[in-house]
Amino acid sequence: MLPIAQELGWAAGTQGVVQSAFLWGYLATQLLGGTLADKYGGKLVMGAGIAWFSLASALLPALAITPWVAAAGLTLPAVLAARFLVGFGEGVALPAMNNLVSRHIPPARKATALGNVFTGFHTGNLVGLLLSPLILQRFGWRALFYMFGLAGVPLLLMWAAVVPGQPSGAAAAAGGAAAGGAAAASRVGVAALLSNPATWAIIVANFVNHWGYFIYLNWMPTYFYKVLGMDLRASSLMSFVPWVVMALGSTCAGLLADGLVRRGVPVRRVRRGIQTAAFLGPVAALGVLSNPAISPPVALASMTAALGITSLGQAGFVANMSDIAPRHAGLLFGLCNTFGSFAGILGVSVCGFVLEKTGSFTPIFQATAALYVVGTLVWNALSRAEPQFA
Repeated sequence: MLPIAQELGWAAGTQGVVQSAFLWGYLATQLLGGTLADKYGGKLVMGAGIAWFSLASALLPALAITPWVAAAGLTLPAVLAARFLVGFGEGVALPAMNNLVSRHIPPARKATALGNVFTGFHTGNLVGLLLSPLILQRFGWRALFYMFGLAGVPLLLMWAAVVPGQPSGAAAAAGGAAAGGAAAASRVGVAALLSNPATWAIIVANFVNHWGYFIYLNWMPTYFYKVLGMDLRASSLMSFVPWVVMALGSTCAGLLADGLVRRGVPVRRVRRGIQTAAFLGPVAALGVLSNPAISPPVALASMTAALGITSLGQAGFVANMSDIAPRHAGLLFGLCNTFGSFAGILGVSVCGFVLEKTGSFTPIFQATAALYVVGTLVWNALSRAEPQFA
């Protein structure tokens, strides 16, 4: 975002709106992706999403930011549309993933499987942060979008070859009887899901988690660049470290949760305890980050702690979706992630305008810490671990 904003002269508020455009598209396909995944299977839906967002990635340099679009005074709307389309394709990914895990993985291994999936998810951020500065310096920002778009071709081929299309044997039975899951899913709709307090526990946890996550994801390089005075390459590399810890933390969270369950700890206690740690742990780190005089090493350590501890939530509220709705995991994930995506849109946009008005990240860090506390209270009051939907 920084090179594009510098080229086009966008203020921080405009940058926040542009970055949130992706999330509007992402939000638009959460429920759709979950519904289609429960009906047709996560493999097909994810494959379609990969093809869509890979093609859409090339639209920004190819069509949106061009001399003829600028001459028409439509650069900003065109960029917003291009980013919306990328998000529209990526929005089906996590609901499809949750459907695949729910249908193919036995309950005793689901938290570990989800942890591994999110490790891959965060590793994608790592690859982007590592390669982007190198590509930017050598080829410019336009090449970055083309290259990541082309990367979808081998990814799609690998996905088609490796991922199973239908669950088999014990995994299908343990995962929620996939063959009957589609039929059952037709009898449980959004209204039924929303009528249960356990769903609202996940919705609130998802909202709080995504508020912080997307602020970190979109604004961390800017924080290191503008607040700590690092150059563009150094800010990207500094942003790399917290995502490494978050990727490792996702795997460790899954192993920890499944290990505790195997030792006889009740699932509800495991989910509540891990999610409580995932929310309250970052509160202290955000308090340190709120200090305007913070040094770069302390800022990096605090940001790393915040993201690393937050990753425990993959074995908390994320795994809890399969606990309470094993046959409707795609739909439930899509529903809850719709609220989470809206939180991301709100957080990213608000952060941009607050930064433009105050020049400080402190109010954002403080608001995020407060939300983590609220999320903890709601989670412990409403969350359940027993299946809630037939």
